[in-house]
Amino acid sequence: MNKARVLLGIGLLAAASCARSAPTESGPDPFHTDQTLHRNTPGLSDPVGYDCATPGRSLTFVAAVELALCANPQTRSAWAQAHAQAAALGRAESAWLPQISATGSESRQFGGQHADVNGNIVDTPQNTGDAAVNLTWTLYDFGGRTGKIDSARSLLEAAAATASSVVQQTVRSVVQAYYGAVAGDASLIAAKSTEEVSAHSLEIARALQAGGAGTLGDVLQAQTAHEQAVAAAKSAHGTLAVTLGRTADQTFLLAPEPVPTEVPALSARIADLMREASRQRPDLAAARFQRDAAEADITVAQALGRPSISVGVLHQFISTTGVPNQNYDQIGVSVTVPLFTAFNVTYGVRQAQAALHVSEANLEQVQLNVTLDVWNGYYNLESANQQLTATADLLKTAEENEQVAIGRYKAGVGSIVDVLTAQTALATARELRINSELGWKVARAQLALALGRLSSATPLADSSPLP
Repeated sequence: MNKARVLLGIGLLAAASCARSAPTESGPDPFHTDQTLHRNTPGLSDPVGYDCATPGRSLTFVAAVELALCANPQTRSAWAQAHAQAAALGRAESAWLPQISATGSESRQFGGQHADVNGNIVDTPQNTGDAAVNLTWTLYDFGGRTGKIDSARSLLEAAAATASSVVQQTVRSVVQAYYGAVAGDASLIAAKSTEEVSAHSLEIARALQAGGAGTLGDVLQAQTAHEQAVAAAKSAHGTLAVTLGRTADQTFLLAPEPVPTEVPALSARIADLMREASRQRPDLAAARFQRDAAEADITVAQALGRPSISVGVLHQFISTTGVPNQNYDQIGVSVTVPLFTAFNVTYGVRQAQAALHVSEANLEQVQLNVTLDVWNGYYNLESANQQLTATADLLKTAEENEQVAIGRYKAGVGSIVDVLTAQTALATARELRINSELGWKVARAQLALALGRLSSATPLADSSPLP
């Protein structure tokens, strides 16, 4: 077996070995780009590649957050995009290393004729084998390679910040959906209680021979409200299930923390909170990194019009029947100087500069949005605190008035109208209290999101302090 066949066989075996050893999910990570991604997302759980098990039917808020961050499609998509950008950084880093390729061929030619020793014309097939190993290595390209790496690294940091932002948005959605379902269950209980009390009032009225169409109408109205509450609760539970990455028909038995009887007043200055948000908001960090990537892209565009220097090494062996073997090595340095690119480089630089202006404008807009989010979140929470205190007093007063009205009616010193009015006021107070508790939960989450505090490491809980 000649040398060409040996080299060709080795090349085929190496290719087959690489194909067999290549992982089905992802390849090796010699530049540790995934570790870079995880360093840029401290405290965040990476759901890619994990099986998100469904928890038991009793679901706390913290468990709901953990499930959503693992199973919610938006969260998984953001992490997958971050991994894709990590791979893009690895591709950019690979430009520092040489490229090695092997080629080989073997052919047989028929129809070659020559005279033998007796003068007869005979056909002689000719075999040709060719094998080569080639190495190319870019030594210097005047900043193009470095610019691509800087751009890819900034985009990876932007993708990591975007994943963090999506995590916070998901936690906020869980707050809305989870406590929306809690409010739906509470409204259902309140509607059922109102229906039962209305039916009881009708029985009292009939026993005292004072029942009429008005009392019966209130009972029917309460029954209708109960049926509407059932539909609303089912809808809220469906929304929660989808937010958690499950089908809408999956229900959970919720175990929420109770709303505290007293809430602390907001004391922090708006300016301080805006500065905190400027440091912590992941979407603002992503906008900054995208601007940095746009700056690096200008360097890449400019480098396309500059020379590049590379070195090449070649080893080749050619074996042909009847011809002496050719076995040689070759090494060389090449310099490529773009003389005229038909203005492609010029417009490429202009395009990169325009993209930088776009990213700078986007960064400024995100900065303005951050200040508005903090402003609205602060005063919405202040209003929610006031409503929480007011509805607590209102509910207590309405419950006492209902008991007094029923007692007076049983004693014969009050009217059925007084009882029905008190019961209507109590039902209204209960609904206002439920809505105020939901609004308080959502307002706290919204302010925490505006400040960049809402993450999987510290999910919003009733004990987490807010200014």
